[in-house]
Amino acid sequence: MWWDSHRAHRQGPEAIRHRQRARLADLVAYARQHSAFYRDRYQGLPEHIGDVTLLPVTNKRELMAHFDEVATDPAVTLAGAQEFVGDPSRIGDRFAGKYLVATTASTTGTRGIFVLDDRYWAVTSGLMGILTAKWLTWRGVVRLVGRGARSGEVIATGGKYRTVSPLQP
Repeated sequence: MWWDSHRAHRQGPEAIRHRQRARLADLVAYARQHSAFYRDRYQGLPEHIGDVTLLPVTNKRELMAHFDEVATDPAVTLAGAQEFVGDPSRIGDRFAGKYLVATTASTTGTRGIFVLDDRYWAVTSGLMGILTAKWLTWRGVVRLVGRGARSGEVIATGGKYRTVSPLQP
């Protein structure tokens, strides 16, 4: 994932836009095929979507209200996900044997439960790596370490929370 992003960056802005449009089209096609919610939501849209602004907007409340129809894997249900996140002994386990699960704190009034596959994690980690590289070069890291800089992470316990750390031990 990182290598592909790096290669596109080296090829220039048009290569990046091309990959973005192709990946968006693939994602929309997958959602139409595997999610009843998005199949219905995307009815009437062009078959090939290359512009994200053509997609109707949704929100956490709507996604949670239609959780089972949004899911693209029949093994993923709201009841199953709620049972999973409600069991503290399952922290660190994978839901349905293959998914990471993250929850929100309900500050907007709706608790979000998000079921994430390994591709999501790879993309998120890759993006964090790219952002970190833009923010801090290797020379900058060496300089900070030479000056005694330290790094830390905040880890929430007692629940299933998503985090990304661009630098890992």
